[in-house]
Formats: sequence, C-alpha cells, structure tokens
Amino acid sequence: MKKIKRKAELYSSDLIDQFINEIAPEEYERTKNKMLLASKIDDALKAKGWKKKDLAEALNKRSSEITKWVSGTHNFTANTLWTIEKVLGIELISLSEKKTEKVVNYYFSATQKIDKEYSSTKVMHDYDELIPLLSNKFEV
Repeated sequence: MKKIKRKAELYSSDLIDQFINEIAPEEYERTKNKMLLASKIDDALKAKGWKKKDLAEALNKRSSEITKWVSGTHNFTANTLWTIEKVLGIELISLSEKKTEKVVNYYFSATQKIDKEYSSTKVMHDYDELIPLLSNKFEV
C-alpha cells in the first residue's frame, strides 16, 4: 500500500479572504469537512493504487458519482461513508469518543539557605566554593 501524501497547500489572496469572511462560520465548517472527507477518500484511492473507476466498480456506482465525491461538494449519507470506509479500509467518521489528555503544568519555587560563614563578599568572589555547597544543600 502506498503512503498517503498531504496535498493541501497554503494559498492566500485578498479576494479569497474577503469571500471567506462573508461565509457564515457554520457553512465554512461544513464546507471544510466536506473537503476533508473528499481529500481523505482521494488519498485512500491513491494509497491503494486505485482509480475512481475502481472504486465505482467496487461500490456498483458510476465513475461520475465518484468524481463528485472527491470534488468536495457531495453531501454524503452515513451509509455511504460506512460503505466507503469498508471498501477502502479507512476511517472517515468516528463514533467513539476521543480521549482527551489534560495537561497540567506545575511550577516549583525553591529557596536555599546559605551558611552564615559565607558572607556576601565571599559569595561574590568565590563561586568555586559556593557551587558545591549549594548543590549539596539544595532542597525542593
């Protein structure tokens, strides 16, 4: 099986940005998801070394319908997606809940008492003696 390549590229233009800004967030999300489904199907076809015609034959569909699917404009039914998943051996939709990891950052503060025998003048001038002293007595 061939490795699936990512084919999305970043492209920017003022006209496209203006058009996207005028689209309702819900419609934008729907369109984005349709495009992602189409891209995933197309990538799976390439990974299997199949052409649209091969998928059409496996699903008893016309090639023109498969072309519409990979264009990103088709509104799939759940049954169609499940059938495509089975034939291509991929996952397009997931019904299981995603496990989320909670990241907790802890910050520690540590202080060190310096023996009275080390006056500030000695600390300022004798780092070689101070470093072993601090490393031996360091507490967290």
